[in-house]
Amino acid sequence: MKYATFERLVLALGAASVFATIALTWGSDLVVQEVVGQLMLLGVLFAAVHWGRRGGFIAAIVASIAYIAMRIPLLPVETGPSTDTIVTILTRVLSYGLVGIVGGELATRMKYVLAGLEGSSNIDPASGIYNQRAFARLLEGAIARFERYGETFSIVLVDVDNSDTDTERPSRQRAQVRSLAGTIRNDIRLVDEAGRLADGAFAVLLPHTPKSGGEVVTERLAAAARSSLGARAGSVSARCLSSSEDAQALKDLLATIAEPAVPMGETALQSLS
Repeated sequence: MKYATFERLVLALGAASVFATIALTWGSDLVVQEVVGQLMLLGVLFAAVHWGRRGGFIAAIVASIAYIAMRIPLLPVETGPSTDTIVTILTRVLSYGLVGIVGGELATRMKYVLAGLEGSSNIDPASGIYNQRAFARLLEGAIARFERYGETFSIVLVDVDNSDTDTERPSRQRAQVRSLAGTIRNDIRLVDEAGRLADGAFAVLLPHTPKSGGEVVTERLAAAARSSLGARAGSVSARCLSSSEDAQALKDLLATIAEPAVPMGETALQSLS
C-alpha cells in the first residue's frame, strides 16, 4: 500500500467517525461550538497524516486555542465554569494533542513501514529510512518532473565524519545511526523523503521547495544532527542543492548514487547498511 492510499484511508475513517458522532448527538444539547470543535479534530488529523508530528503539533495548538476562545463566551460570569465544562474543555484539548502529536509520529513511522512492506530492498536496515537505491529513484523522479513540469525541489545532504567511531562497538554505531535518522525524520514534513546513502550521508528530498527554503531546512537539520550527536557535533556538515540553481550538481549526485557498487573506503559505520 502506498502512503498516499493510507493517508486517504485514515482521513476517510476519521471523517466518518466525526460525522457519525455529530449525527448521533444531534438531538441532544450539542451546541454549534461543539460541532465546530469536532470538525477541527478532523483538521488536526489531516495535518498529522499529511505533515507529520510537527504539522500535527501546530494544528493541535491552533485548534485548542480556537476551541477555548469559542467556549469562553458560553461560560457563566457569576458562577464561573462548572466542573463538567472544565472536563469537556480539557478532554477536547487532550484529544487534539493526541491526534496531532501522537498521530503525526505514528504517521511518520508508518510511511517507512509501508515502504518496507512494498519491498525490504527500499529500506536501510541500520537507519530505518530509505536506502541509497530507493532514494536514487526518488531523486530521478524529482529531476524528471522538474525538467518536464518545472516542479522545484531541493536536496539536503547531511554528512557525518565517522572516522572516530571505527573502534566503537557495532551496536553503539547502529544506535547512533538510528538515533540520527530518527532526528532527521522527525524534523521534516511527511511530504519530504529521507534516505541514507551508501557513504553514510543522510539525504532529504524537499518537494516544491526553492533554494531559500532548502537552506533554512539545511541549517535546521544540521543543528538537530549536532544536538543529537552531542560531543561529536563538530563532525556534522550539511549543504543544500536546488533544482534551479544546481541542476548539473543534482544530475552528478544521481549518477553517483545510482551506481550499485558501494564506494571504496567506507568506514565500519557505513558498512552497517
